[in-house]
Amino acid sequence: MTQEQGQSRDFHGRRQKAQDVRKCTAQAAFSAFQTEEPETNGDRKRFENTSLEVNKCNMDLFGFASFTKTLKHNDIGLVERDSFASLLRAIAQGTQQEFEKVILGGQKRLLVNPLNAYSFQLIGDDSQGARMAAAPAFGSRNIAVDMVERYWMALCRDVRFDQYEKSPLIQEACDDLNQIGFADEFGFEVTPKTIFRGPYEGCNVGPHVSQFLLKDFNFGNQPIRQLSLYPREGLDYMTDFDSWKLVNNGDINPTGFDILDGTRYLTTLRDAGQWVHIDFPHQSSLWATIILLGEMAMTSKAIPYSQSPRDEKPITKSVPFGSLGGPDITVNSALAAVYGLKHAWFQKWCVHLRLRPEVYAQRLELFRRGILGQPFDTTFNQLFDKGAEVFQKTQVLDRICEHNALQNIKFSRGDKEGTWLLPMAFPEGSPAHPAYPGGHSAFIAAGATIAKAFFKDDPIASPVVPTADGQGLTAYTGGDTLTVHGELNKLIANVTLFRDGAGMHWRTDGTTSGCPGTSVATGGNLLGEKMAISMLRDIKETYREEVGTFCFKGITGEMREI
Repeated sequence: MTQEQGQSRDFHGRRQKAQDVRKCTAQAAFSAFQTEEPETNGDRKRFENTSLEVNKCNMDLFGFASFTKTLKHNDIGLVERDSFASLLRAIAQGTQQEFEKVILGGQKRLLVNPLNAYSFQLIGDDSQGARMAAAPAFGSRNIAVDMVERYWMALCRDVRFDQYEKSPLIQEACDDLNQIGFADEFGFEVTPKTIFRGPYEGCNVGPHVSQFLLKDFNFGNQPIRQLSLYPREGLDYMTDFDSWKLVNNGDINPTGFDILDGTRYLTTLRDAGQWVHIDFPHQSSLWATIILLGEMAMTSKAIPYSQSPRDEKPITKSVPFGSLGGPDITVNSALAAVYGLKHAWFQKWCVHLRLRPEVYAQRLELFRRGILGQPFDTTFNQLFDKGAEVFQKTQVLDRICEHNALQNIKFSRGDKEGTWLLPMAFPEGSPAHPAYPGGHSAFIAAGATIAKAFFKDDPIASPVVPTADGQGLTAYTGGDTLTVHGELNKLIANVTLFRDGAGMHWRTDGTTSGCPGTSVATGGNLLGEKMAISMLRDIKETYREEVGTFCFKGITGEMREI
């Protein structure tokens, strides 16, 4: 009926209702905001006033176990006190003006967006009210075992995923990780089937790579083949001390100087590392939702338009679109990813300031060179504490030294006798922001959680694997049943751990740590999942449809009901 026929809209009532919805979501976020101080691992305080007597000189170790990349460093790659202090002042003030006063090194590379740590969001919980477990400490066994896995991932970058069970190198990595106690730290024994995979349901089922990173699909009217540019086989970076120092101090910025040889589907860790090198934060979860929509995957019973039978109040005379349909599902998944970054950035800059694996490896190299002492002497044992025993037991240090020697000879670098530096997949090494939690691990978990809420956990339609040359896809015939939520969990683990494989992150930057039942809630995966759940809570208030309860398993296996 038109207004001319005697009916008018109650816009005053609508204005009040809109305010009520905003107040409701605001109150939910306010109530969820945790005001206690975030937990830290104590590394910054431990080294605040620590120094070493080296060759009758007093060596300041302030910032020894913290993120300092792009700041001003001395000749052996340790941050200068004034420079690190200027960063801490800026973090404490949280203003644009104070961050402009930070003392950088070469200034060819700059800090990445620290002010995002202080920004607000209007959907879901505020980033500064979220809490997560502290990162494992510099002197823990956990970080030492984690470092050994970083080294093995670097050594195994060019082994095809479908050849893991036949590879002597992969078996060597499994044996070494098991004998140093990987299961005690991360909750599972390492086999060719489980190595470099996530700890969540579905991660060890079927192919290494999630279907959502393999399947071709249509993006509107544009067919998308998930071929990716792949880097030069056998080429690693920052394996000599001089190039490491130049990159760390910001004297050079080799970003974008990757050598890429062609395109193929993801077949190795090196391929996968390049995928997560230049992806957009919302890309992987957006692709997943578009694939599911294109395959007409069954949506959650919470959606009244659902194709599956509902017990009550189904919508039978219309179809979803701007609400609870494709535009809504895809944009919320993408938005969750961006908000996941906000949550990660607060933890990175304002709480943990965790150093990257490439820097921890450099600390080991300082001992290999005899600069701070000798490997496994009293000073080594004091600094690396419980982790020192791990490095005495592992076989990987000799292997990495040999690998780096070959790299340095082949590419005319220094240190041709080798180093203990971590071979990096990217010429610029890790990004110029702290390690914990991983940004990728937070944004992929957030986006994939939205997809879990909107889609049922049915079997994946027509699963695929890459051909041996990576140039095509063929049907997966492994016999395992791949499911939507299992492959979303695998997607979360892939995007997270592919960054680890490139040398960017610790396992605990992304995933939970420890045995089932005793695991520690480390990493950005849980942080991103929690943020997405708070978004779903708020989004539900906005629909006119009678939306039911979103019900799905979280990454730890617990049921989530929103």
